[in-house]
Amino acid sequence: MGVRREALLAASNNVDWYNAVFRSLGLSGSIENGVWTSRDEAPPYHSNAVILSPDAGDAQWEFIRRLTRELGRPFSFKDAFATLDFAADGFRPLFDAVWIWRDADTPPPQQSSDVEWRRATTPAELAAWEAGLRANGSPAGRHVFLPRLLDDASMAFFTARDRRGIVAGCAANRSAEVVGFSNFFAAEPNDGGLLRGAVAATIRFAPGVSIVGYERGDALTAMERLGFRAIHPLRVWLTSNS
Repeated sequence: MGVRREALLAASNNVDWYNAVFRSLGLSGSIENGVWTSRDEAPPYHSNAVILSPDAGDAQWEFIRRLTRELGRPFSFKDAFATLDFAADGFRPLFDAVWIWRDADTPPPQQSSDVEWRRATTPAELAAWEAGLRANGSPAGRHVFLPRLLDDASMAFFTARDRRGIVAGCAANRSAEVVGFSNFFAAEPNDGGLLRGAVAATIRFAPGVSIVGYERGDALTAMERLGFRAIHPLRVWLTSNS
């Protein structure tokens, strides 16, 4: 499998996540001209569009320009392969990252026996997961993850507990060929054991398939220590008046 196909699978998995979250909130989402798009107000930490073509050109460029006129408000979008420059169109880079990949046959990381990882199966458990996410790095002003997501077999939300309560968590979403890893949080971010446990929980959720996601900075370095490798850059753009 070439790097190009790996990156395509990672981007497609990300859109599967978007579709599930937006659908659960009653928001629209469709693919037009190689761009996943929602014209509704995006929930916190989500974008209104994802450019999915690695050969993005004039068609995707014009589509984003048209979307800007149609929305008439600040928004962000993800260029999944970092192929276009939108600075002249009133956007600024929000952040750069890279898609990551962990081969299916890579051995699971060792876990700490002091922490128990469990999948959220009730609305109360999902609410506790989201509270942990908000308290440890993603302070959204409203609920994003609603109980109806628990009915989606492709989605999973995990929390790690010890005698203190919830100390970490992550999310996973299954696509046809890969599983996505995202939204890792930890009360002690430098505790490598918690990240190892999160990856192991994802492997148990979707055994025998490769894991994808995206990271940057120190988080990327930590994932590389667990067998992930960087496969392709991406960039998230934000309107300059946001």
